[in-house]
Amino acid sequence: MRNFRSKVFYLLIFLVTLGVVLVFYNDEEPTEKLTEDEFFTTLEDGKVTFLKVESQNSVYEIRGRLVGYEKDQYFIASVTNSEISLDRMNNAIREQDIGKIEFIPDTETSGWVTLLTTTIPFMIIFILIFVSFLFLFVMKRMKHSK
Repeated sequence: MRNFRSKVFYLLIFLVTLGVVLVFYNDEEPTEKLTEDEFFTTLEDGKVTFLKVESQNSVYEIRGRLVGYEKDQYFIASVTNSEISLDRMNNAIREQDIGKIEFIPDTETSGWVTLLTTTIPFMIIFILIFVSFLFLFVMKRMKHSK
């Protein structure tokens, strides 16, 4: 029983570490970083096929795909959050045939909240498995004592 507890402890440490690494590790590097002027030029020239606009405090963080990009390739650009930038972007979007546009409002989730919401289901499953094994162990002991 003591050997089982130590293995469970190390397994629990491993799972928590894995959860922390997966939450805070972001492997999505953009193919290309565009300046604000480069972004507006490519947008107005009709070279953008997909846009994802996320409002973050005083800037719009824009991810998108240019003509000729593969599915896993994208660019990223930061545009100041102003009426002029928004009007220029809206006018260019109206004139061009962009396949898909996503606007994401300014909502920022804490890394801790993400960690807890992704780790808790695994912890619940782990506890259920542990209780099941403990129940089976107790049942075996009761059979042997008879």
